[in-house]
Amino acid sequence: MTLGTKQDVLQAMKRVYRYQAENQTRSVVRRSGKTRFIKDTDWERGVFWSCTAAAWKATGDTEYLDGVKNYALHTGFRTGPNARFADDHVCCQAYLDIYSEFNQPEALEPTIKALDIMVNEPELGRKDWWWCDSLFMAPPAFVALSKQTGDSKYLDYMNTAFWDSAEHLLDTETGLYYRDYRYIPNGNGEELREENGSKVFWSRGIGWVLASVPRILANMPEDYMNRSEYITLFTHLAAEVIKYQQDDGFWRTSLLAPENFPAPESSATALFCYGLAWGVNTGELDKEIYLPVIEKAWAALLECIHDNGMIGWVQLPAFNPRDVKFEHNIDYGAGAFMLAATEVAKLAE
Repeated sequence: MTLGTKQDVLQAMKRVYRYQAENQTRSVVRRSGKTRFIKDTDWERGVFWSCTAAAWKATGDTEYLDGVKNYALHTGFRTGPNARFADDHVCCQAYLDIYSEFNQPEALEPTIKALDIMVNEPELGRKDWWWCDSLFMAPPAFVALSKQTGDSKYLDYMNTAFWDSAEHLLDTETGLYYRDYRYIPNGNGEELREENGSKVFWSRGIGWVLASVPRILANMPEDYMNRSEYITLFTHLAAEVIKYQQDDGFWRTSLLAPENFPAPESSATALFCYGLAWGVNTGELDKEIYLPVIEKAWAALLECIHDNGMIGWVQLPAFNPRDVKFEHNIDYGAGAFMLAATEVAKLAE
């Protein structure tokens, strides 16, 4: 099994991008049956355009840059409306990645205003970033803003809050991360568990954690005091997640109970593929061990792409393992695929 050529990878990324850019998800149906309409600053959209910005930085392809520019101009570089809410900060990653193309202080003002709320009135990470997805959504924006402004307060705040959150969500028995407090054993047997009694470890949530580290380190100074600790978290988590890859290359929505929802799932698989490929590319992970895992994952992801470029098998918005269908598609799933492609393309060279 091989990854194909670099051109093959880039072509797949472009197909997925073009479909999603032209078919942005407008609404999702909640579990309650009510419809939620997606705003441009919501996390589903913010993840997609932040990953598109990463694709531009990785390839220099101006088609991606033009898309992110249009997005940023459409939103007015605004964050989401909710203070101290990581999901409303992920769009800042896109803005900061392309800021040099505008270089207008006004374009930074909404991001600075939103992040200053947290920096000026610090809270525990486990209070603001209480769910594991948040470690991907917000921390990379703080680091990128610190680099852009030259002000270390954003990086230092992020570092303190990140570790408080990560240590709170870590299960020391498995080395995996709980999605949030509802799944952490409290000694009274009140935590949510799988039907088979096992702990609940949601693959996409853990994928967000693994993928957060490359995004954070991209803008963190090489000599930053805790940089090595992020690498340690990353390598330990990588060693754990590869245990749960299935024979077909996918990870299922529930790591410890894959039989509950046996359908493939592409967003977690893409996030794991991205993280592992980054680890091999940077020399943090052993190529002999991890390359076969990456090759199987990438082959599986290619099977998710419909003839029209739509990526399927994406678990829709959730906070726990659920069923998935081939026709399930949403913006962040395409974004995760594009992130994976940026690193797989380097491996395929």
